[in-house]
Amino acid sequence: MSAPPPVAWREISEIPLVAPPEIHVWRINLIRPSKEIARLQEMLSDDEKQQSARFHFAHDQRRFIVRRAVLRQLLAVQLGLHPEEIKIDSANFQKPKIAAPQNSDGLRFSCSHSADWALIALAQNRDVGVDVEQHRPLPDAGDLARNFFSDFEIAEFERLPEPARTEGFFNCWTRKEAFVKAIGLGLAYPLKKFSVTLAPGRPAALVDTAGDSAARKNWLMASLDVAPAHSAALVFEAGPSAIRCFEWH
Repeated sequence: MSAPPPVAWREISEIPLVAPPEIHVWRINLIRPSKEIARLQEMLSDDEKQQSARFHFAHDQRRFIVRRAVLRQLLAVQLGLHPEEIKIDSANFQKPKIAAPQNSDGLRFSCSHSADWALIALAQNRDVGVDVEQHRPLPDAGDLARNFFSDFEIAEFERLPEPARTEGFFNCWTRKEAFVKAIGLGLAYPLKKFSVTLAPGRPAALVDTAGDSAARKNWLMASLDVAPAHSAALVFEAGPSAIRCFEWH
């Protein structure tokens, strides 16, 4: 079952609150002026500041600061808190979540980044997963597909003409990543256990989950047009839905 295609990315002056039927997706360009990055760094927790200091390359440090500070600003508006006050639990490789005492309304979020772009998805009282990947040459794409894709996906990938295989591979990878993020298990959930569509131009959809037909009804999937030569996907619990896509400035 697939979700309707999301609307175009909108530029707005204020961060809107997430209504229960909505899923908000924010697209963030991580290239920012030095003055802005210095301001954003002040919004990070002490642990995040220490983590940013450990990056070997300056561009990786800047990207980390931007995406974590933007996440904190988005959450702060929803929760009525200051960005630096928010406590994010991510122990034992579990899905990151807002500390329970600060989150009485059941706000959920998911984040992903690749190269100069990041995505953040927000929803109320429904699980959500998002993933983005920049396309890059993969000489061993066939081997990777056979190791991580389901039989259905391998067959669909191998039917693609050679020029379409890079996009097909990353379509599949982002859709699978978004799904395992949404269900909260990450790569602990076997990637071969479920199937998604991957052919360029074909709607994003969850095809099968180890014979569990209920799972196909319980989750919706949509592709996101983030930037040229990128694949991205959004997965969320089924129900009345309105996907709203915003551009961060």
